[in-house]
Amino acid sequence: MSSNLSKKPDSNKGVWQFQEAKAKLSEVLNRTDESGKQVIVRNKKNFVILNEASYNDYLGANRSILGVFLRCPHPEIELDLTRSKETLRDLDL
Repeated sequence: MSSNLSKKPDSNKGVWQFQEAKAKLSEVLNRTDESGKQVIVRNKKNFVILNEASYNDYLGANRSILGVFLRCPHPEIELDLTRSKETLRDLDL
């Protein structure tokens, strides 16, 4: 949250006061669709609105390693992703 909240939010820059965003929700959503994100400020807190593509990009950075393997660009490589049923083994330390 690195924005300067002492200045009045500017809807032309994708930052909206809560009451204005509430009154112009369709416009907020249209601009979100165009730019990927909009910010709504309420009680000096920022709330980020993302379109689906931006949200999916965000999720891409937070997916599991299993998801990475499943999206492997080399379908000819077979991966065995099942969990082993073997019991634990003792190690001499």
